[in-house]
Amino acid sequence: MTIIISFPPEAASNVVVVEADAFKESDVIYKALNSRGNHDEMLQSAELVHQSSTDAASSLLVTALNKGRDVIMDGTLSWEPFVEQTIAMARNIHKCKYRMGVGYKVAEDGTITENYWEQVNEAEEHQSETNCKRELHTRKPYRIVLVGVVCDGGLAVVRGIRRAIMTKRAVRVKSQLESHKRFANAFPSYCKLVDSAKLYCTNDIRGPPKKIEWKNDSHNLQLEAEVLKCLKMISSVNTDADSIYELYNEYNPTMRP
Repeated sequence: MTIIISFPPEAASNVVVVEADAFKESDVIYKALNSRGNHDEMLQSAELVHQSSTDAASSLLVTALNKGRDVIMDGTLSWEPFVEQTIAMARNIHKCKYRMGVGYKVAEDGTITENYWEQVNEAEEHQSETNCKRELHTRKPYRIVLVGVVCDGGLAVVRGIRRAIMTKRAVRVKSQLESHKRFANAFPSYCKLVDSAKLYCTNDIRGPPKKIEWKNDSHNLQLEAEVLKCLKMISSVNTDADSIYELYNEYNPTMRP
């Protein structure tokens, strides 16, 4: 799934692409572990560098937005608090600068705090207040576009296995299903936060993706019943399934034996 953060009318040619997987694949530790060719270690290798690659992507994102660059953020967009805070930050960053927050933290008493971005106190950064105000005064608000892709849970697992064989980058099946389910549940809420949103369904392996333009710049909703049914189906997927026949409570025609 992708969020495009740009100035009207379209993203500039010097757009910054933010993708955590790209940092993961360039990590020297990850590359060294994968070069050993041990398929049993693919999952552990990816999980080992997950946090560092995520932090690197977040750092690139906030740096690019602070500089007024157009950004394409590519990721699962499955964690709703992070996505919501990121969109809020992008909405406000033309007024003040931001930096990375503490992220997801659990206190000793079990209290959970999620603070992914925080405003920068310009005095702390030793910048001239006059220069800062002049720079921000010339900035325009970003336009935010969401592009989502969904497919049947069984197909997602098959494609994940195929990708693992081809790229040596693997994801646990349960984690993969959880990401798909969370995104499907959160997508309608995301649509309310962005300027434009499009959803593609890739269940048809012999044809092009089917598109639903959920929200456009005129705030009109164009609904495709079949794709909405797919979205609803994915949002009810059983993440603890041990086979394709346990993925859904209802019969799924795309998973015929």
